[in-house]
Amino acid sequence: MVGIILSYLRYLYCAITFLSFQKVLLRNVSLLLGGALIVISCAKPNIYDPNAQIEVNVDGDNYLIPLNHIVRPDTGSYASFETDMGHGYFFWPSGRGLNNSDKNPNVFDYDNNIIEFYWAARNSKIEGADIPTRINSIKQEENRDLDKDNYELEAYIGSGDSPFIYYIGNIDLNSPFMIRCMPTVDEDQDRMCQMEYMYPEYNNYVRLQFSKNHLADWQAINTMAIDYMKKWRQD
Repeated sequence: MVGIILSYLRYLYCAITFLSFQKVLLRNVSLLLGGALIVISCAKPNIYDPNAQIEVNVDGDNYLIPLNHIVRPDTGSYASFETDMGHGYFFWPSGRGLNNSDKNPNVFDYDNNIIEFYWAARNSKIEGADIPTRINSIKQEENRDLDKDNYELEAYIGSGDSPFIYYIGNIDLNSPFMIRCMPTVDEDQDRMCQMEYMYPEYNNYVRLQFSKNHLADWQAINTMAIDYMKKWRQD
């Protein structure tokens, strides 16, 4: 009889010990899983695949942009983000995006074949609204230089020892634009130029940045940028 009781007590002790072990194990597993979920949910969803498509919300307009037209692939990006201004790069004249062996324009590595462009949301009301006023100010205040007229552009020279050079033109009759080329120490030195205007179809502000060496190609560069903007937009 005593043997039976001892056997029963031994069984009961083992059962309780096993259940306690299970409880501790389950608690530890739960903690591990919870920690893993926290890490997963809080981790920055970096994307490094050159073929990745990044969802970009430009002040309510949705775009799907290849990673390599935003950054070099080795930089990575969020899978999606919101911004008040679209931003992209492409090489001229090939139109390709960035690869890991290219200079990195996002950290101010300069390559005069990289075109940078920005665009606002459709029907934007504020950004770029003052462009006609700025163009009129240039025409009234800066020095007209007929010798520098070229590529269907009117040239104006700013004042000072290292002046800006301005070029005025029209996308169409209702869409004037200005190209402002930065000052340089040497007249023959390359200049960085910015082209700004309101794109009539989307009624939005567009800004392009390119080397003055490509000024003759301003129309084709602008066309490529607009084609990308339309291609990436998600209706």
